[in-house]
Amino acid sequence: MLQEEGSYPLIEPSDDFHDCADRLAASGADEFAFFPFIDPDAVERAALGRFMPMGLSLELDGRRRDLFLPKLHLERCLLDPRDTRVTATARRESRRYSLSVNRAFGTVLSSCVATHGADWLVGDLTRAFTALHAQRSRRRVAFVSVELWAADEGGPDPVAGEIGYAVGGAYASLTGYTARSGAGTVQLAALGGLLAKLGVRVWDLGMAMDYKLALGGRALPRELFLTELDGAYRDDGEPGNAALRAVSGFVPARALLDASAPLPEGFLADSTNLADTGDHHE
Repeated sequence: MLQEEGSYPLIEPSDDFHDCADRLAASGADEFAFFPFIDPDAVERAALGRFMPMGLSLELDGRRRDLFLPKLHLERCLLDPRDTRVTATARRESRRYSLSVNRAFGTVLSSCVATHGADWLVGDLTRAFTALHAQRSRRRVAFVSVELWAADEGGPDPVAGEIGYAVGGAYASLTGYTARSGAGTVQLAALGGLLAKLGVRVWDLGMAMDYKLALGGRALPRELFLTELDGAYRDDGEPGNAALRAVSGFVPARALLDASAPLPEGFLADSTNLADTGDHHE
């Protein structure tokens, strides 16, 4: 890894991302590093190294080029899913929705790009996410989608969702969208309930923001969140990780908010299906 004063560190293809994260933390470096290209292997290696994958598009030599910009936050918001706080409004509104996993990855990803723009969700990065989702049965890092559905006359309508990734006993929320007022809050609350029921130990929410802290997240400095993620990532045999890789059934969001209730059977209806089956609108 090359570090020059006044510029982002350059992680080279032969470098170990995990070691680079430790070195950047020890040196007090800023949040971003450069990597010369984006492909599925590089994105997976960065995620295993505890970076969050981001991209940057630049004009170089007269043409547009996407660069990898892995982010190692100075402070990361982590949450034990069992401690997810559910507001009275989210609990009431949850009766209108159902939650699923991996039924509409392409729809969720395109909705996230439409919502947030392509400043960091650059083309090479979204293609890498899509490839990693298709390959999730054989990758250590499983890129997944979470969908919230409203029951409309024409059938289930996706109204909120997110793209994230599962590693060992941890799950990271990477980017999300909402198309209906209040639906995003319900999606997060229901996801927290799902992760708790699956036994996920650490929910990585990324940059600390007010709504994440209100959800129950803790803003931790680098030296603490890196250690917590290290421990959670080692739990490769977690059954919750396998469930997050599957294509789930539709489950009423309200059923996920009762901490004492077991996971509804409908969630695991298609749990053996790990194929690249595209979007599953029913």
